[in-house]
Amino acid sequence: MLKRVAFRPWVLSIFITLGACWAADIPHQGLQTAPLPETNRQLYYWQPSSVGDTAQLLTLFCRSCLTSDGNQLDVPLLAVLRDTLGDNHSDNDRVTYVWLLTYSRLNIGQKALSAVPFFYWRVGQGAASVSPRDTKPLFDLTQPQHPVMSELGRDLLQWTLLDPMTTPVRASSRAYRTNELDHERLHLEEAVSYLREAPVSGDASELTDTQRNTVMARLELRKRLLGGLVAERHAAAVGEESGFEQERIRSRNWELLRQCAEKTGLIFEPIDLAGTAGQYAILWFPRNGSLPSAGTSLSPVWKLLNIKDPWSDSRLKAPASAWNGPVYVRALDANGSLLPIGQSGVQEVRLVPLSVYGLNYPSVPLLLVDFRSKLHVRWHEMTQRSINEITAGVIGISHFTNWYYYVAADLYDFVIARRGAAMNQAARLDSYSQFRVKLALDHEIDPRLRQDMQSRVNSLAINPLEAAPRREMEAARARYAQLQLQAQEGGALISRLDKQRRAELAAFGDTKAAQVTHELLHYATFGLYTERVKDGPSNLAMLDRDRTVQYHLNLLDSLAEADTQPEIAYDGARIRASVVALSSLMPSITSREVRVQVQAVLLRLKSLSQDQALQSDCTQALASLEHSRPALHGAQAAGILTSAHPVVEAARSLELAK
Repeated sequence: MLKRVAFRPWVLSIFITLGACWAADIPHQGLQTAPLPETNRQLYYWQPSSVGDTAQLLTLFCRSCLTSDGNQLDVPLLAVLRDTLGDNHSDNDRVTYVWLLTYSRLNIGQKALSAVPFFYWRVGQGAASVSPRDTKPLFDLTQPQHPVMSELGRDLLQWTLLDPMTTPVRASSRAYRTNELDHERLHLEEAVSYLREAPVSGDASELTDTQRNTVMARLELRKRLLGGLVAERHAAAVGEESGFEQERIRSRNWELLRQCAEKTGLIFEPIDLAGTAGQYAILWFPRNGSLPSAGTSLSPVWKLLNIKDPWSDSRLKAPASAWNGPVYVRALDANGSLLPIGQSGVQEVRLVPLSVYGLNYPSVPLLLVDFRSKLHVRWHEMTQRSINEITAGVIGISHFTNWYYYVAADLYDFVIARRGAAMNQAARLDSYSQFRVKLALDHEIDPRLRQDMQSRVNSLAINPLEAAPRREMEAARARYAQLQLQAQEGGALISRLDKQRRAELAAFGDTKAAQVTHELLHYATFGLYTERVKDGPSNLAMLDRDRTVQYHLNLLDSLAEADTQPEIAYDGARIRASVVALSSLMPSITSREVRVQVQAVLLRLKSLSQDQALQSDCTQALASLEHSRPALHGAQAAGILTSAHPVVEAARSLELAK
């Protein structure tokens, strides 16, 4: 009885929420066609700046993507810190931090509203001012395991302490946690979408392809519970595979949506937003057209498109006065293809925009905008969120004691998804994250169509922590200025970089047990404890040595894991250069873990190779490793640590020549 009484206020709040949402669906004015402005398609570029004498701050800009007082301004979107150690060799470079400059600070009101169950509105536009605290990095690539421990700790706290308490506490804490995770994922995907469009090269002014793939992989892995535990040498491959998978998904969804449009008599047109190509498409309804004779029922097609049959919609087939939405006069060429807005052709058609789809959703084209119903997509998101909040927050269904419910729910989602429904809430959030910022940055499509799309996308903002994209773009310029100040001599960024380097030196060659111990101490002290070496004049040279060893070790390890002849898969001269470099550097390495790993890789490489010269180099390196003493003494140690070894310089020169 008590549970039923406590349940009623939550049910009432659901109906109040949905009723207010329905009332917000206000008809909009019709749109007219207008020619598209000519702009430069190369929108994204890197802007490098120095951080002391040993690091770079690379900022990704979008050219002329913000209009302010009639002026077109460049928008800083994302920044990365590349630690170069002050030289021109890429083998010891590390990308250490990532800043999403559009990531606005959360205020107390947003946090309070995010803890209110069944509250699905974005309140306000976001923070209007920027403080030095807003320059906290989005992600620390040197410590990807830290968020994993934090995530596990919060989940454990929720399950053991908050869930057994009263319904309001459980529902509020779970609502806040859900909004917080969605807000973080929204901006992680936003950063990944920017990096996909970023240029790459081997120049000092841009990220290399490997560095970009590594950063993208770390951000993608952050979305997974244990993603931060993936080894560094595998991160670049994960980022590269993610790009291939995205391209495969877009190609399949493109063709699927085109075929659906052809079967239903609609007109398919791709949309290029903010420099992207093949990621979005719009379906048009020809008012003077007719439904083609299909011979079979089109109900599965409409279910796949997630829209109602427009041919049976009396508003679209009735006289023009019955439709209060936008109508465009477009032209067709001699082949019957749709021409861009403003261009003339052999035939004119009157078109009504029906829907906009994202082509990067994993299984089907994802409906993002329904021009006939502003609440269609929003209603689906709210319904799924409400079900989750009722089951886990209000009723208190647990994954442990009520596992059978979640098995049945997952089975139901699987069956419905196989029939064309978009049931993956996380993937939908990723698609929405990309679309909202691309639409905000774009100024090439028809401005009235863009405005209508923007108003409907705004209705999808059901997270109180979310800010308006335009407010985020405006604040990004102020955040970039703050970051530039901190990068000056004596600034906070210089201090942050020094602490990170000393922590990296302390962690090099740690055993698994030591890594777990230090991680637990860091988490137990709420991040106050981090193992670091003392500040010293030889730290930079030691870091150069450690990173060079790790670079060559990762290269040879990847060749050994391939289980094929290394000289066939890779340039033999560069393999030998890496072996020689390791042979010269390992006598100064005292870590038993690193020495054992190098020995295993060299033995494996020697057994796989059929090149006598490479086998000889591996034999010599193994002999040197066996007879070298880990301890360093006197002037010999100083010579090793204060200058780069001549053999290493020769190996670097050979790689640069290649």
